Amino acid sequence: MVQPSPIITLFSEITLIVVGLCFWLMGLNARMKRPNVQAASALFRLNWLVGVLFVLTPASSRGLWFAKELMFAGFALASPLLVHFIAVLLKREQEKSYKIVIHMLLILPVLILFTILLKWSGFVYAVSELRAMSLINGLFGFAAACTLLFRLWRLPANEPEKNRINLMLVGLLAGLLPFLIFTVVPILAGLEPVLYSRVTALFVAILPFTMSYAVIHQYLPDSRKLLQDGFTYLMTGIITSLILYGFLLGNGWLPSNDIDSYLVLFALTMGTIFLFSCLNFVGRKLAERSDTGKDTTNNEEWSEHKEALHPDDEKAILEELSHRLKLEGALVIIEQGGSIVLLKACGRYDDNQAEQQALEEYHPKNLKTAQTGQLLPRTFPAEFYFPFVTGSFSCGLFLGYRRSRITLNAQELPWLNIIAGQTCQRLKVLGDIKSLRDRVTTGEQRLEELYLRSRPVALIKRWLFKNLEEEKRKLARELHDGPLQNSLYLYQKLQALNDPSAGTVTINSHVLSEIKDRIDDLSYDLRAICGDLRPSALKEHGLRTALEGFIQETMRNELITITMDIKGLSRQDRFEEDIELAVFRLVQEGIRNVLKHSGSGNAYITIARHDKEIRVEIKDDGQGFDPTLIQENMQDELQSDSRFGLIGMKERVEGLGGEFTIISGSGQGTVVRAALPYKKGR
Repeated sequence: MVQPSPIITLFSEITLIVVGLCFWLMGLNARMKRPNVQAASALFRLNWLVGVLFVLTPASSRGLWFAKELMFAGFALASPLLVHFIAVLLKREQEKSYKIVIHMLLILPVLILFTILLKWSGFVYAVSELRAMSLINGLFGFAAACTLLFRLWRLPANEPEKNRINLMLVGLLAGLLPFLIFTVVPILAGLEPVLYSRVTALFVAILPFTMSYAVIHQYLPDSRKLLQDGFTYLMTGIITSLILYGFLLGNGWLPSNDIDSYLVLFALTMGTIFLFSCLNFVGRKLAERSDTGKDTTNNEEWSEHKEALHPDDEKAILEELSHRLKLEGALVIIEQGGSIVLLKACGRYDDNQAEQQALEEYHPKNLKTAQTGQLLPRTFPAEFYFPFVTGSFSCGLFLGYRRSRITLNAQELPWLNIIAGQTCQRLKVLGDIKSLRDRVTTGEQRLEELYLRSRPVALIKRWLFKNLEEEKRKLARELHDGPLQNSLYLYQKLQALNDPSAGTVTINSHVLSEIKDRIDDLSYDLRAICGDLRPSALKEHGLRTALEGFIQETMRNELITITMDIKGLSRQDRFEEDIELAVFRLVQEGIRNVLKHSGSGNAYITIARHDKEIRVEIKDDGQGFDPTLIQENMQDELQSDSRFGLIGMKERVEGLGGEFTIISGSGQGTVVRAALPYKKGR
């Protein structure tokens, strides 16, 4: 057999020490996580001894004093410790057959220790015999452990020990079988080992992880899943190591083409895959802790967290519960006031309508009668049902089967009831939070609507007061420039006629005619002012006549062409006073806006009478504007007095139960439409 190179030897020795550390760490981890479990103590002792053996293996080749002898004694003692650990783990330590096997396996370790003492005393020199005895005891221990596992392997699939047996059996066969077949058996047969012993011993690294996993986790996943994952990792390692081996060999980077070189490369590849898997697992755990550790109940504003709730938060709770308990799925039916308001499912029930319907039919029949959680028949889609009733809130929680083949039992009902009760309480709190969130959101919307409604009213009031003051100033100016001047003139004339110091004043027809003209002017000015304040033509002659008179007067005084089309409305038709005044003011304000803001010299008015309403349309071909700015920038509109009259028009029309619409765009002109309901008047 070709001896390994120094580089391979160095790698193998470092790897053996690392494997020994893995045994120590896994044993310590099991002891710390399960301090009161007898199997954890047994595993700690076994792993401590095996870890020492892996450290002594490189030392024995360096000629360390009595290192080989101690390694042989430890190897022989590991067999009874292994059988003891498996018996304690599977609760078979009180069986008579187990005690006989332990006593038999302890014979050779005692004999080896006695031989070592004789060798220290110089009476015998039996290194090869010591090795043979330790290897034989190792074979017997392996056979006894496998026999115990195979004997229990016939247990029903739903027994809790079934997955633990499968896991231990796979670990023993994968970890020890290569070392025993390719190294131990050839040595006992007096032949050269088929594989280098330090390479085959690397497979033993599988044992500490499988054994500690079986001790720490009470409810193991399906062993078939573990076998599938293990086979996937093994094939990945074999294929990757073969590719690397061919690449290194082809480039001349390997000293020789032997099986030991490949096995070392295979061990390094598997170690790398395992290391990356561990890092991935640790990273996911840290990420989960980071997510669950975030404090979302700090002093930030509600507006920053009100969107934190998601419609599928109930499903997230079920998924977390299924993940923690390693279930195939879960389903909850939530009732409020006697009616189903929510049904959430995850896992196998998510898209299975038939199973959802079966659970939904079972829930109302047992919600009131069941006082606590209960196990369901094996033929039912779920394995556990928990009713929860408090006040007007009630729900039923269904838990599916474990992903393993282990069924729930009566001993697990107390903690299942606690977990299910806490989950239902959590769902209730979540529902209360969502209900409160919806109420707060609705309140915010109502406050915003109230604010938006009250803001235009307040601004319109300000605009009305401002407009009123403007009308007062205009009225004062018109009274001052017209009627007041005529009144002063008449007063002076009459005063002069009545002045005794002026002597006899001749009152001729010219003076009387001049006074009469001034009185006519005064009367005309006063009627014009009164007409502006309250159009008398509207009251005396009706809506159509008043509109025609307003249009004619506007075209006489302004540079604008107004086309008015009145349909279905005669001069004799009369309506309620407020409707007539609203239509008149609507046309008046519309024409005023065209004159002031559109930049157009043309306006088109259409007034049509229908069965129950009067429709008014005022259109121009001017520069147009953005209608949304009216509501968005009402304060600016008020300050600039730009098109704010449109808002007054809108409020006037809507106050009478009508509809008001503005259609406009930059460079597209403006169309103002209003529809006012009416009742036939005089």
